[in-house]
Amino acid sequence: MRRALLAALLATIALGAAGCAVQGAGPEQLAARAAVERHLTARDGYDLTDIHCTGNPRPWFVEARTSVYICAVQRDDGDCDWFRVTAAGGSVVVMLEARHAGCVLPM
Repeated sequence: MRRALLAALLATIALGAAGCAVQGAGPEQLAARAAVERHLTARDGYDLTDIHCTGNPRPWFVEARTSVYICAVQRDDGDCDWFRVTAAGGSVVVMLEARHAGCVLPM
């Protein structure tokens, strides 16, 4: 009985962890990254090959797709700045969210 309960608990945890695993970037996330790259092309101080953006929420948490992304861009000094990308009505707006905000984004 205990062994079966433990096996069921471990299977549940494994399925939950698999659902939270990092998956490939979706088209909207790639578009946000490209928008930040275009925004920073003429600016010095950034490594444009190291841009990471938040993705859409997982389908079982939120049914709607997001229109706001946060992208961390590697600075030449090793830290990252965060940029907010908002896509609405066919237009995309990129704004600085935070300087020296670190390179780890929220999920």
